[in-house]
Amino acid sequence: MGKVYTIHDIAIRLDISKSTVSRALRNHPDVSKETKELVFEMAKKLNYQKNILASNLASKNTNLIGVVIPEIARQHFFAQALSGIQKVAKEKGYIVMVCQSNEELQEEINQVNALVNSRVAGILISLSKETDSYEHLQFAIDRNIPVVLFDRGADEMELSQVTVDDYKGAYDVTKHLIHQGYTNPAHLCGPMSLSISQKRYNGFIDALKDAGLSASNAHVYQCDNLSLDAKDATERLLSLKKRPDAVFCMSDYIAIQVLKVLKDKGIRVPEDIALAGFAGDPITDLMDPTITTVEQPAFEIGVQACRRVIMEAESEDRETLGVINKVLPTKVIERDSTLRV
Repeated sequence: MGKVYTIHDIAIRLDISKSTVSRALRNHPDVSKETKELVFEMAKKLNYQKNILASNLASKNTNLIGVVIPEIARQHFFAQALSGIQKVAKEKGYIVMVCQSNEELQEEINQVNALVNSRVAGILISLSKETDSYEHLQFAIDRNIPVVLFDRGADEMELSQVTVDDYKGAYDVTKHLIHQGYTNPAHLCGPMSLSISQKRYNGFIDALKDAGLSASNAHVYQCDNLSLDAKDATERLLSLKKRPDAVFCMSDYIAIQVLKVLKDKGIRVPEDIALAGFAGDPITDLMDPTITTVEQPAFEIGVQACRRVIMEAESEDRETLGVINKVLPTKVIERDSTLRV
């Protein structure tokens, strides 16, 4: 068997760095067309064959980006975010590996550990609803693998994060309800272990206070299990002596479940109870009535998060680069479920 040539051999013959050869072979846009042509020509001449496993084990950076999300099913947001991630990764010469935590901390830990052992270049993660410790993220960081949080952040960790302004989105949609004349809105929040649930709850409460409405008497129910909890919470709201005249839901999925319960019980929306969600899922525009929602730039979140993790992965001085906390704006989409004629 003849000599097996490596990136090092190509670099020596062309008198360029190994990192430049590696980036050229990945068709990275930062490498000039002329250099790429020289690298590919030399690789062909030497019959260079990339050994992905050996490359992963020998290099701190590979062409793999690991993504961990809570779930894809029922989540238009994550599907759009992944599209943004994939777009940037492809442009930069990276391959995306997607894992699901299924909203379980232990599964999230397992997935992160597997990605670390695969020597991915970086990890993008949206935390599970159970995540209340971050040793697994530190495990990756200690092995020189950058971690960027998206959608669901964690103030406890000194990590780059790309999120939306959950507080203002919730504040604005609650303000919209109040401007429509609703004076007794309720809130179905998500798991309070999630920062997005806390921020959306705080936005709801502060909007009530600023409008001079009683925040202490507002009905707030926590929905950990989405549809099951949403159904129970809606029935509890309907059993109150003084029913709320509007419901702001932490997510569009919860709002859709609430709408189903209300319609099954003959409650008119918005005539009897108004309804609003959060996420901007296109299905909200197909419901009857169409559901008011807070639109999130999911695709752009994926784009920004992927750009950041690649920047950190390719940085030779990550400490000086520091971390960023990118907060993207939201927009209230007013629809029939809250609008009074």
